[in-house]
Amino acid sequence: MIVFPSPNTFPSQNLKTALNSTLIVSLSVVSLPYSTSALTPTLSHPHSDHLANHSEPNTPTSPTPTISVTPEEPSLPERLDWSTNAADLKITSPNLTPEPTPTHLPLEREPNTSPLPSSNPQETEPTPTSDPDYISPPRIAPQEQINPSTTTIPLNDTPITHLTDWEFSAGKTFADTQESDFTFNTTIKLDSQVVESLSRTNIYTVDQKGRYFQLRTVPRQRTVTTTTTEPQTMTGLELQMSLTGACILPNSPGGEQCTYTPGLVIDRDSIDPQFFVPTRVFQTSQVGEVVTPESLAVMQLPGFQRGANGQDIGLDLYFPNLGTFPRNNNGDATEIDREEDIDYTITGTFSQVRQIVKANDTEAVLGRTIRGITMFSFDDNRLVNTTLQLGAQVLPDVIPDLDGSTNPANRNINRNLFLAANNTRLPASSFTIYSAGIGRAESLTPDITELSQIPTANYNSIWLGLSPVIDRTFSTGELFYQATSAPRSIARAGAEGGADTDIELVSAVNHDIFSTANLQDFYTQIYLDFFNTDVNYISESIYQEETQYYPHFSFTGNFSGTQDVIRYYAGIIAAEEVKGYLGADYTRNTNNGWKFRAGGVGYFNPDRDYYSQLWGSVSKRISLGEQANLILATGFNYALDRETQIGDVVSISPASSLTASGRLNWGIMSLGLTKYFGDVFPNSYADQLLADVTIRPLDNLRLSAYFAPIDENSSRSRYGASLLWKLGESYNSPTLSLNWQNQDYDYGSDAFGNNLVVNDDIFTLLFRVGSPTNPFFQGTGNK
Repeated sequence: MIVFPSPNTFPSQNLKTALNSTLIVSLSVVSLPYSTSALTPTLSHPHSDHLANHSEPNTPTSPTPTISVTPEEPSLPERLDWSTNAADLKITSPNLTPEPTPTHLPLEREPNTSPLPSSNPQETEPTPTSDPDYISPPRIAPQEQINPSTTTIPLNDTPITHLTDWEFSAGKTFADTQESDFTFNTTIKLDSQVVESLSRTNIYTVDQKGRYFQLRTVPRQRTVTTTTTEPQTMTGLELQMSLTGACILPNSPGGEQCTYTPGLVIDRDSIDPQFFVPTRVFQTSQVGEVVTPESLAVMQLPGFQRGANGQDIGLDLYFPNLGTFPRNNNGDATEIDREEDIDYTITGTFSQVRQIVKANDTEAVLGRTIRGITMFSFDDNRLVNTTLQLGAQVLPDVIPDLDGSTNPANRNINRNLFLAANNTRLPASSFTIYSAGIGRAESLTPDITELSQIPTANYNSIWLGLSPVIDRTFSTGELFYQATSAPRSIARAGAEGGADTDIELVSAVNHDIFSTANLQDFYTQIYLDFFNTDVNYISESIYQEETQYYPHFSFTGNFSGTQDVIRYYAGIIAAEEVKGYLGADYTRNTNNGWKFRAGGVGYFNPDRDYYSQLWGSVSKRISLGEQANLILATGFNYALDRETQIGDVVSISPASSLTASGRLNWGIMSLGLTKYFGDVFPNSYADQLLADVTIRPLDNLRLSAYFAPIDENSSRSRYGASLLWKLGESYNSPTLSLNWQNQDYDYGSDAFGNNLVVNDDIFTLLFRVGSPTNPFFQGTGNK
């Protein structure tokens, strides 16, 4: 959000810089105080977690409020576009399709605004010069005499002015279920200057140039591992048998005893420790093999015996896992464990900024050019991205054309011109390679006495940059059983004997059948043991996001008036699957506190981040006195074609919403109540009722808290609190933010109706500082 200080009076304020000791030429910018916009909660769309069966919770983290400081002053997050709300500060993949509210010319006076001072209260006539082209040749203007509202430029999500020297912000999140890197964002001015001149054709020109270096962290990979632990009972079997008798097979020696079962022995040391199944079987003898007298004697001892002197006869099979069924002696409750790892990478950006403003006697034009080269510590598209960035550096600067006149330049430049330039729609979380735009607006005349008479400004631009595209995958991690008890027998039986017993056994080997009924002098052993083991079945599901940056080209334009803004835009993202879009939105503020907003964007080849949607909102600000107001609002967002599959897995994550809210701003306190209506649109957020309160006991201290008594979303934060402490009263004063939120991740219920919920307390620490303390204030920059 671009911030302009507001004056006490209408219709104009002067941007003045001394050209020399005898000539003063200045620009005037109309400025009216701001109206307070409806403080409706801001939807956040962190990506959700996923169940072990490759399903996804029904919704991302529930929307939570963005809270104002007082009725009369925009909060730090509003001015910085940097939230301090606990839930909003959860570090996750960015929502790449937000539609920010455009900047408007303010409509009414607010209590604590102050006028933007004029650097030269008195004007003098220009002194003639011998230069054939200039009444006043180009010269570097003192930066403290330049109005920052005319030099404010958004640079890769960071607003800068000609006064900006450096800014630094950093943050860290602490949670039991989340591990993330330290994040930071730094902007450093390398050099800048503002050059002004007045031509012989009465064209006043202000040429702003600057070079900046930015170092920041951006998401690279996000991994959510969900581990499910299910108590189960595993059934096993031990089978031991042998059958010997007189040798009857062809070529068998007479008078000997042979075995009529194969010799098979499971190596119990080979039992797989994950699935409890045998992996190695030894064949110790063959059907028809002669059994030694020593082995026969041993086999007739009590219990199962395999033979003697190294001869192994019969079957000795051990199967600890014949199958499982739910619950065991330890209980039936399934446990869920969640681990989230967020990895960031460092990017460095070198940018060159140039903005040229020209004014004649009737109108003014603005040309803005931004070039940038961004290098990622990782980049799978490094060759393409680097080549594109280097090639864009030779593209020309935008130098707007303006006809001269014999009349003096009109100093009352329409402020809507600067607002229009900053209302351009820039792709979210992206890096500018080349941006070129031209704006035009009629200047103000003395006969303008009402807001409706102020001309609308138009600005059109092209933007080339790198935008993130997120690739999502599901995979299965470890699957295994974990024994929690020793095997316990549940049924055991056994017998052995010869022809003088009633034991019967049939042995079928290949196509041969041998039976105690047709064998002479047989002896058999049969032992069975069924047993159970308490186990936990542990399964892992891994959800992963990989962020890559691809070339993105867009065209955008807008008409910015004193009460309304119309924006239109189109673009294409050259990802592996090319995505294109076309959209427009409209915003209107009225003098009596109404605000209307509507828009839509359509994509081809949509995904989970770039998708078609319609949105709209209406709010009404009701004044309750000098230090109080009531804001009533309603809004909707309808996601039309958001992707519902990740690979072959159907995974529906909601993005649509319908809300109604109210907010009471009263002195140092702000109270808000928001209702989210679920199931109105397809893929909608579930029902939620959210209350929040903000108290500002000191000018530099803000305390906030929220509570959701009703929240049916699967991933939700029912309550949280934050503290924001500024060591000063300016934009760049050292600011510390401490945030806490209690987070639930709901995975439904198990087969016995036990709720599967992971609860965690998430703490976020943020710090920011910069120089000068207020780059948006004309003069010293320290106010």
